[in-house]
Amino acid sequence: MLNKVLASIRRVDVIVEVLDSREPDLTRSKEIERYAVKNGRQVIIVLNKIDLIPREVADRWKDYLSKEFPTVYVSTKMRQGTRLLRDSIKEALKGEGNVAFVGYPKTGKSSIVNVLKGRKSASVSSQPMSTGFTKGIQLIKIDSKIYALDTPGIIPPHGNPFEKAIRGSNPDNLENPIPPALIILEKVFQVSPALLETTYKVNYLNGMQFLQDLAKHRGWINKEDKEPDLDLAAKTVIKDYHNGKITYYTLPPE
Repeated sequence: MLNKVLASIRRVDVIVEVLDSREPDLTRSKEIERYAVKNGRQVIIVLNKIDLIPREVADRWKDYLSKEFPTVYVSTKMRQGTRLLRDSIKEALKGEGNVAFVGYPKTGKSSIVNVLKGRKSASVSSQPMSTGFTKGIQLIKIDSKIYALDTPGIIPPHGNPFEKAIRGSNPDNLENPIPPALIILEKVFQVSPALLETTYKVNYLNGMQFLQDLAKHRGWINKEDKEPDLDLAAKTVIKDYHNGKITYYTLPPE
């Protein structure tokens, strides 16, 4: 899949890299950025899902990332910032040309293309798949003189389980979904202690206890040993993070 994305970069004039505003660093692909710059392509970074983080955090990430590339933040759910993104693309293309949208699964590439086009044009998945929901590169007309390539999402072949989970790897394909789920729970608890209890109706004392109680609360019990199904509880936490049901945010490096 990565080769398809790199090949698409050579076919366009501008690259729009879509990041998850909650974890911009983990959803960046430095390899794609370096390849685009090496091949003389202009890069625009989009911080998506800003409705899930405080605006001052979005501003700090925009200031940080703008030191390398022009950066715009948007929320396709709230229809915020999409006009500014469209204007930035037009300016970079000088009004005409092709642009490729790249990024990891679940960052919202296809949703952004849909909004820019004005009506549903690219398939959008509610759950991540092992190679990204957009299986092939789709050419989509978003303006009378501008075409967009919606590229497949890239799952890294390396990285720790938490990185893979945040980058959209299907929880069902993770060898052990519990460690990344525990990290997500801890991060959510640090930002909003009451959110987990409000969302799941389960008290949070520590991650493992929470997964056990969540499984019991939902009736997820293994038939063989009659123990709570921690894997199913962990997969649910990861999916709920991607769906925006639970969330947290990170800050840029000083």
